[in-house]
Amino acid sequence: MKKKSLPSLMVALLLPLIVIAAESDFEGRWRLDIERSSALDGWSAMDLLITINGSEVEIGHDMRWRRTTRIVERNVVDTAAPTQIENFFRIEQRHMGVYPSRNSLAAAQASWIDEGRTLRTEVDVSVEVSQGDSRMRIYSEYRVGEGGETLTLIELHSTRNNPLVYRFRKLANDDNSRP
Repeated sequence: MKKKSLPSLMVALLLPLIVIAAESDFEGRWRLDIERSSALDGWSAMDLLITINGSEVEIGHDMRWRRTTRIVERNVVDTAAPTQIENFFRIEQRHMGVYPSRNSLAAAQASWIDEGRTLRTEVDVSVEVSQGDSRMRIYSEYRVGEGGETLTLIELHSTRNNPLVYRFRKLANDDNSRP
């Protein structure tokens, strides 16, 4: 009986360390690979900036349109509890011309899946459309590739039939360039 409990104890002790190591692969600046990603008409370059502080994950968007316009926005999700996000930012909102409703809060849930290699988020956001306000549900997976050098973001929107797929490569820690 002791032989069976020792491996179980080892797994219980090591699993949190494995998850923490995988989560740390997420942190940093990620540069969009435009050729391998869904269309982002209206944007010419983009970085994701991901920071993890305990159960909170901050996803920053640093985006450029031509040489004149730069947008820096962020969403913070919590993997331990549902959150409300004011002015929830979506990557494709300028491309689609669909923006968050004024003074609305987006309900967000997040969790680590795939043994900590994927951050799953689900957000219910109110958006302004030509007919008034409407609800949009967005399911996203942020998947870090083997070796921690690539990130794939897959978004499924309740308003579209096809997913949006964005691929990123990780920038070196000392690379402070902006898109």
